[in-house]
Amino acid sequence: MSNSHTFKFNADNFSRIFPFYILLDENLVISSFGSSITKLNPELKQGNSFSDFFSLIRPHTENITEEILVENLSQLVILESKIVPDLILRGQFETMDNNFLFVGSPWLMSVEEVKKRKLSIFDFANHDPLLDLLQILKTQESTTQELKELLRINNEQKNALKQDREELNKLSVVASANENAIVFTKPSAEIFWCNDAYLKITGFSHEDVMGKTPIEVGLTESTDRDALQKMIDLFYKGESFDVEVTHAKKGGGYFWARIKGQPIYDDKGNILQYFAMLEDMTEEKEKEEQLVLLSLIAEKNINSVVICDKEGCIEWANSSFEEMSGYKKDELIGKKPGILLQGPESDPETVIYLSNQIKKGEPFNCEIINYSKDKKKYWVRIQGQALYNNFGELIRFFAIEEDITHEKQLEKQKEELLKSLAKSNKELEDYAQIVSHDLKSPLRSINSLVAWIKEDNEGCLTEQTTGYLNMIEDKLEKMDHLIQGVLTYSKIDKTDIAKENVNIHEVVTNILSIIHIPSHIRVEIKNNLPVLKADRFRIQQLFQNLISNAVNYIDKPEGFVVINVKEAKDHFVFSVADNGPGIAEENQDKIFKIFQSFSNSERSTGLGLSIVKKIIDNYGGKIWIESELGKGTVFYIKLYK
Repeated sequence: MSNSHTFKFNADNFSRIFPFYILLDENLVISSFGSSITKLNPELKQGNSFSDFFSLIRPHTENITEEILVENLSQLVILESKIVPDLILRGQFETMDNNFLFVGSPWLMSVEEVKKRKLSIFDFANHDPLLDLLQILKTQESTTQELKELLRINNEQKNALKQDREELNKLSVVASANENAIVFTKPSAEIFWCNDAYLKITGFSHEDVMGKTPIEVGLTESTDRDALQKMIDLFYKGESFDVEVTHAKKGGGYFWARIKGQPIYDDKGNILQYFAMLEDMTEEKEKEEQLVLLSLIAEKNINSVVICDKEGCIEWANSSFEEMSGYKKDELIGKKPGILLQGPESDPETVIYLSNQIKKGEPFNCEIINYSKDKKKYWVRIQGQALYNNFGELIRFFAIEEDITHEKQLEKQKEELLKSLAKSNKELEDYAQIVSHDLKSPLRSINSLVAWIKEDNEGCLTEQTTGYLNMIEDKLEKMDHLIQGVLTYSKIDKTDIAKENVNIHEVVTNILSIIHIPSHIRVEIKNNLPVLKADRFRIQQLFQNLISNAVNYIDKPEGFVVINVKEAKDHFVFSVADNGPGIAEENQDKIFKIFQSFSNSERSTGLGLSIVKKIIDNYGGKIWIESELGKGTVFYIKLYK
């Protein structure tokens, strides 16, 4: 895009604006660096490997590679010097052509550190947040010589910033890559340039902002008029400013912004341009509001709430926490909850987990046994979160603790009941097998006796006697089927469910080849049946019972059975339809109960559909029917993929 102003800079100008920059070539070798960084690390030389001087501690990595830098472009990084003890830089990496540019500043926490590093305010850019701290040092250490130096450097900056527009163009490249929003205005306050970050955060286009003042673009009903007036006064005085106000977004709404601005002078001391950087502070402001809200509602929370400092020591606890722990607030303040509340049965792994999460400043969610002041054991569910300040520094933790002792007692009772039920089921299965064996033995004997009688008296038996013997054999066969069905039913949910890829089409085709299908009945597989992860034997039992039932009970001269399937996102719905006699509506909910049969067939045991239902329940599926007397029945089976 073209603007009425273009930018240029040389190395000296760039160093004045970003005095702690480091430029690396594509091999991560130092090409150049800012003037101020040599005060911090005098041994820093061009042509040396960057990793010989610095290590990356955020994000933490053993080796600094091109890939690591690319992954963390435009993000906060923290560097630690390998040469100078306790020297830490914070900033961000950006790319320029094929090079990597680090723009940042030293992480200094006190005036003493500034003195230790032998730095002065002249070593920092005017827009650097650390300048506030250095102003204190400036006041303490100002001398005539420093004032002269300040005047000299200030004049140099004015002269440097007056360089032709080609020089400042490179500055625009850096500003464009900056993750914070940046704008340049004319002395009359009209915006003539902004980076993409400003457009992204506000939602406006270049056409919306060019030629307008920041006030015209950003003013909202909620903007603090006092802070706004302070910024305007400092702007027209030609002074730097640092304010926090709300800034409008296109289409309505606003975001909180920290706006830092500084003037750029020409060689005559006149304001040439104004440079301003906007940092989105919406999240920080929301956290502040949430903390206030949290403190208001936490006291009345039915659950226990505790707030700890960054070291994990209690700063505040609500009355519910006091009641649950048995400690008074003055006994809690300054103590670590773990040391105070954990005991012999507190899980060591959970204790380590909590400690690690707190050290890393990450959320935690766990259950653990705690002990009250009178050593009473209780279970708590803990959910905690770290809180950070505007500079991304951890300042405290808060946690909500819920007493789940009763819940754990119920879980224990449930486990005991399940163990008891499992034992009862095992005993029932064993009993069924014993009964099956004991019943089948005399049945086989009776069957053999009937066969011997018929064999020994062949041709001598009357038609009626032969009929009676045949009836005995039929009853014996039905009894055998019934015993086998009971045994199968008792084993279904006790058998481990094997998980294998089962081709349902192949299983159903095999069933059709082994069961007896009368010539007047046509069985059709309408669509290709899918493959499911299941137990092959149980799937065969399921479909064989359904298809056999459909075939056996058809009462029409021309019968049909149609097997079909429909696929949904996470399951299949199979159907087995027939034109049999149908099932009365009042019996449709009863047919899946054990020993329920509504047919006059001598072959019915009342177990087939019970076995089907139990297999489907075991797989978490569902079975239902649609039926009309005299027309037929459709069984639907829902099985998950």
